[in-house]
Amino acid sequence: MKRQLGIVLFVVFILSFHSAFAMSAMSGNDLIDGMRSYLKAEKDYTKADYLLSGIYMGYVQGVAEATVPDYSLPSGVTPDDLYHIIANYLEKHPNKWNEPAANLVRSSLLEAFPKYLIRNK
Repeated sequence: MKRQLGIVLFVVFILSFHSAFAMSAMSGNDLIDGMRSYLKAEKDYTKADYLLSGIYMGYVQGVAEATVPDYSLPSGVTPDDLYHIIANYLEKHPNKWNEPAANLVRSSLLEAFPKYLIRNK
């Protein structure tokens, strides 16, 4: 019995260890899938993948909040505004879809809301 329990625990450990290293960072192509689902879900399309849509929304919101010092985000910008800004950027730059998703989100926000430097005189 102890041997079987040991074997089961070993297999669980190996599988969890492998899955932790098998996962890679989200790519632009992954972000595109989520963006398309978000746009379908927004239009109440019944065949939209709401899980992918939620992943897109959460990812965009997380990267936007993590990189907010990099750009000048005006007050009043809603999360929906951010999702659409990212979607427009992705649609305009299909050649960048193989880049990391975080880079794409940050680049789109920098393009939409450039950082303004305020210098003391």
